Amino acid sequence: MANEPFSFEQKNQQYRAKIEELQEKQVALKKQRRYVEEQQEAYFELQQREQSVYGFVLTNCEPEERAYIEDRGSDSLFLAKKAQREFDEERLQLEKEERSLFEQEEHQHQAYRSFL
Repeated sequence: MANEPFSFEQKNQQYRAKIEELQEKQVALKKQRRYVEEQQEAYFELQQREQSVYGFVLTNCEPEERAYIEDRGSDSLFLAKKAQREFDEERLQLEKEERSLFEQEEHQHQAYRSFL
């Protein structure tokens, strides 16, 4: 009987430590996701400026340079779309990991409540 409170306290501490660890991981993932979103926003702004410059150059170029500039614009647009997809994939992966951690935390809370 003397071991039961110690065992209870030890188990109690294990549950609390696991829940705290999961919460810390969630906070870290949220920060990482926010960083990706900020990078995505900055890239979008850069793309907007590039498109503006591209339009200006295309409007003011010599006719014989037009095809070359249009090709570069197509390449740039392709790369921009590719980068956007990569940002989206990374953000979705982080959100998926965040949901998984949340579910693990909920499971730990349920196990903890059952334990108590």
